[in-house]
Amino acid sequence: MRRKSVSGSNQAVAKEIMDHARRSLEGEKPKKAAKCVVCGGEVSPTSTESLCWVCRHLKISAWREVEQQMPAQE
Repeated sequence: MRRKSVSGSNQAVAKEIMDHARRSLEGEKPKKAAKCVVCGGEVSPTSTESLCWVCRHLKISAWREVEQQMPAQE
């Protein structure tokens, strides 16, 4: 089976509207993903330090460990 070709006058949406929609979507293309400064993975969207989610969680975990060890050393 073959589809019927749609002629310009029988289109459901005007050509100008389709062109405008295509142009607006072209501006929304995702940019190249930034790379993590530690491992080179894709940067987490919530990271302000250019870290991937794994490196970010490792950093937070390391902070917590340091905070727990500080009172024991005093």
